[in-house]
Amino acid sequence: MPISISDLPPLDNRHVKTSTEDVLVDHVIPGELLVISFGFVSWDKRPDFDFYGRLKKLEQFGGRHINKILVRDSGNSWYHRKIDGLGQHPDQTADGLRQLIQAIQPRKVVTIGQSMGAYAALMYGMLLEVQQVVAFGPLSMLEPQHALLYHERRWLSVMRDLAARPPASSYNDLLALGRDKVGKLPDMHLIFGTRPDADKSTESVNLDAMHAHRLAALGNCTLYPYPFSGHPVVQHLIDTQRINALLARIVLGLELQEEGMAVTPDWHGWIAENLRLGGAAEELVEILKQHGFSHGSSSAAVAQAQAQS
Repeated sequence: MPISISDLPPLDNRHVKTSTEDVLVDHVIPGELLVISFGFVSWDKRPDFDFYGRLKKLEQFGGRHINKILVRDSGNSWYHRKIDGLGQHPDQTADGLRQLIQAIQPRKVVTIGQSMGAYAALMYGMLLEVQQVVAFGPLSMLEPQHALLYHERRWLSVMRDLAARPPASSYNDLLALGRDKVGKLPDMHLIFGTRPDADKSTESVNLDAMHAHRLAALGNCTLYPYPFSGHPVVQHLIDTQRINALLARIVLGLELQEEGMAVTPDWHGWIAENLRLGGAAEELVEILKQHGFSHGSSSAAVAQAQAQS
């Protein structure tokens, strides 16, 4: 049954945390930005809705309401099977979301997600022809034999299940989906870690980076590599206090004041040692910034160490 959006009350944290639905729609203001957020995988409990709190912060930064549709895949099938309230397979789910978009009448539509949710953000972003996609650490394909060519085994059981019991519609290769599109592709922002996947690895091997560069062949993609993050790049950006500024810049076109941390004593020692070993000052500043220190404090710390050397 289609979801009615007339006179919807505002969502709150308690409702989002305790709801038993697969889709929630926040209070609607027609003509405002709409963000459709897709939740990430969870094997030991029902997946949570994602980015609700972060979107509330964006509202504060921008001073305007953001329409929100929160979606989760309770079956952890990369949004290819039933999403209660929307559809039984991707084409049906896209139709359900399309009806909601038409009812909301937003000025712009953005899809967002991380990991499994990132795949959905890209897939439905292309199917719905939204204006913008923000994808953190997405896969680019779900076809098991293709994945094995890249040694992509992280979610192979899901891929094999989809191949063994294919849904009525499926999109197992986002690159193929994008290339088959007739209309303009969304403005796609791909955020990913590039730290090697294997512990203590000396090789620069990261599967998220592979998927991002594979998707970049579509064009219309902006890549945001983070060398000190692995797959959970959203948590890395939260820990280094950069998530708010990044989302505000991408989604709202708004530049926020830098939130980075001050350089700690241990890092002062690291700077001095690397300068002694011949490290370039500008490279040390960039490394410090990747660890969440502000540009100002990073530059000042390196300059201080140079003066003392």
